[in-house]
Formats: sequence, C-alpha cells, structure tokens
Amino acid sequence: MRQMLIALCCLLFPFFYLSTTVTATSWAYPFVVYDGFIYVVEEERAEVQVEEKIGEVTAYSDMHQYEGNFSNVFEKGTAYYKIVGHPATQVIAVEEREGVFRKAEREAPYTYVSEGETAADSFLEKGKPVERNDLVIGTLLFVCFITFIGGAVYLFQRSGT
Repeated sequence: MRQMLIALCCLLFPFFYLSTTVTATSWAYPFVVYDGFIYVVEEERAEVQVEEKIGEVTAYSDMHQYEGNFSNVFEKGTAYYKIVGHPATQVIAVEEREGVFRKAEREAPYTYVSEGETAADSFLEKGKPVERNDLVIGTLLFVCFITFIGGAVYLFQRSGT
C-alpha cells in the first residue's frame, strides 16, 4: 500500500510540475507595430500636429507577442496618426487619450509570425486563437490522468484497502 502511494506521487509530480511552468516576454522599451515595423514610443508626451488617422492597435499584451498592429503599452483600438511634415515611414503619433499624443519612431521590421494551425473561433484566449495542438495534447493528458486515477481507485477497492 505504502509503495503504491509513493509510486503514485512519483508519477503525478512531473505532470503537476510541468503544468505550472509559465513563460513571459520581457520588453526592453514601449512600442507599437504599424505596417510591419516596430515604432519605439517616446516616454514623454509630445506636442505634435497630426493629419489623418492611419491605423490602430489591433492586439495588446505585455506578456505575449501577436501579429498585426500589436503594442506592449497601448490597449486595442488606440489610434495611430500621421504627423504633419513627417512621412509615416519614419515617425507616427500614437493617441494616448483624446488630444494627447506620444511620438513613435520607426526602428526595425517586426518579424513575429504565429506558429501552428489555429482552432475554431470558440477557443479564444485574450483574443488569440488557442492552437489546435495544445488542445489535443491537453485533452489526451486529461483523459490519461482520469484513466490512471480510475484504475488506481479500482485497484485500491479490489485489494480491500
């Protein structure tokens, strides 16, 4: 009986340990992505004259990367504007709140591309589809775990313990 309990603990420890591992992205500076390029956002607000709206943040996260007009600082829906007298290929204005802007200078191409096939739209995690492979692996692990526990309970009852 005692050996069975120790074996059960040894088998379950890696499962619980691996399921609690968390990874996060660390950012060196605040940025927005516009038209496939990273624009580094200045810390201070800027007095700028803006022209037309040229885009907006389509995804926000301070922990993960996403495709599209992504930002690690500004919420989804934050507008990008062209600055009078400057091409948008060099500098843009990001509207922090109505009438208040922060300049963002173009730095480098944004090369992130999501991996894997995506699942149906009903499986969304913070606006991003969960990958189908993750769902399959998670389901298989859950079924194996339930089967293992059911078998252990059956054996304990059968042995009269």
